[in-house]
Amino acid sequence: VGAIIIFFIVSIAMSSLPFIGFLLQIFLTGALYVGYCFFFLKIVRNEKAEIEDLFMPFKSKKIIIDSIITYLLSGLIITLVFIISVVLWILIMFGGFEPVGSLIEMFNSYMNSLNVIEPEIYSYDYNYRIDPQLASFNASSLFFSFLFIVLLPCTIIGLGISQAYYLLADGKPKNGLEAITLSWNLMYTKKIKFLLLQLSFVGWIILSICTLFFGFLILAPYISSSYATFYDNLEIKNLNG
Repeated sequence: VGAIIIFFIVSIAMSSLPFIGFLLQIFLTGALYVGYCFFFLKIVRNEKAEIEDLFMPFKSKKIIIDSIITYLLSGLIITLVFIISVVLWILIMFGGFEPVGSLIEMFNSYMNSLNVIEPEIYSYDYNYRIDPQLASFNASSLFFSFLFIVLLPCTIIGLGISQAYYLLADGKPKNGLEAITLSWNLMYTKKIKFLLLQLSFVGWIILSICTLFFGFLILAPYISSSYATFYDNLEIKNLNG
């Protein structure tokens, strides 16, 4: 619990710094998380974990560089997948970008009309026609299409590279790129299992919110230890295989 509190205090303090906070996030967030993973790997392996283990990466220039590469590459990969998926979703659901522009224009016109206190806002243009393709959509079709076309690919990629920081903490990869590659190989058939593990905490998260977030002081170490155990089991099975 103490380690998690320190981890979040350092993360929040780093991001809240004026001017340089954004740069510190880019260059140090990955290293902080490697130390976080290193700390919980020692716990699940029944080794003596110290608070200073959280800052283990800062003792090695190589680990810091590798963590920066992993952080930037992970963000870039997920961002590219998200953009490509959104473009594909727009093309499939709207038949191009022009209908989307019409929807945005209609929404902006409506919002602007709310700020005008004149009789004209109640007038109606009877010559206006809504695109039948747009009118055929409903909220559920848009939601589920966005879920499968956009969120699903991003989730798959996120699950695939989720073990990169544990690998760095374990000293397995030679560099940040290899950390992502090794993670993808380890998770090749384990993505659904890891997703189910994450979903198993939803009920506990809701209960923790009901305790005004104080429950997270107990839940966060439990979740972090579970994730570290998941990685450790992946490594053992991989070595045995």
